[in-house]
Amino acid sequence: MSLAATQINLNDALAVWRRDIEVHLRLWKMNLIAPAIEPVFSVLAFGWGLGALVAGKVSGISYLSFVGAGILGLTVLMRAMFETTYAAYFRMVYQSTYDAILATPVEAESLAFAEILWAITHAAFDTLIIMIVLAVFGAATSWWAILAPVPLLVGSIFIAGFSLAVTAHVHDIDAFNIYMAAFFTVMLICGCWFPVEVLPAWLQVVAWAIPLTESIDLTRAFLTGRFLSRHVYEAAYLVVFAIGACEWAMKSLRRRMVS
Repeated sequence: MSLAATQINLNDALAVWRRDIEVHLRLWKMNLIAPAIEPVFSVLAFGWGLGALVAGKVSGISYLSFVGAGILGLTVLMRAMFETTYAAYFRMVYQSTYDAILATPVEAESLAFAEILWAITHAAFDTLIIMIVLAVFGAATSWWAILAPVPLLVGSIFIAGFSLAVTAHVHDIDAFNIYMAAFFTVMLICGCWFPVEVLPAWLQVVAWAIPLTESIDLTRAFLTGRFLSRHVYEAAYLVVFAIGACEWAMKSLRRRMVS
């Protein structure tokens, strides 16, 4: 069985990606509001508000820095997820955008790749905005913070691919309620607000099995400059799952739209 990724035509994928960019630029002012305002209040509420109740350091760093990585990770990964769930579903079902694109020489694999690429592009926009906020509030304490978006974007590839595959199997928009509940539930144990190590042993295994945990933990390492040997394995684990999720997304979209 050949890999779906081998069927990608980069020129076609980039054409679809540019189309998504052009649509976004028409609404950029409205789309800028949430990533500009939400992290500010999140840092104030969790970093300063809740942080004032946390005595000492958390995992060797201030709670502001610890939760800053969680806020960054949650917001960026959530953006990539929404772009490949509700937004993708509307383009696929209600607007028939996918049908129109596939009526051209563009193949389903190129379309799926373009949608994932757009999701991580939009996530990258939010990353830059939130990184500025974290730097201003003092949550980024190392020059390595410049590279903090890297593990987040790899995590965005995973969640975008995984979410697009789920979307390709959804035939009723209300079914997303289950997926959203699952996403926000697992994010509670992925190390956004507290260290995974404080969980029961069996729940730690579950948490580390979710690639989003690795993405957030690596982001925190770059923000603070505190690297551990486990981060090498986390990076490899995250990349493997990101590739696997994209492959599943491309095959699923072909099955939904073409087969």
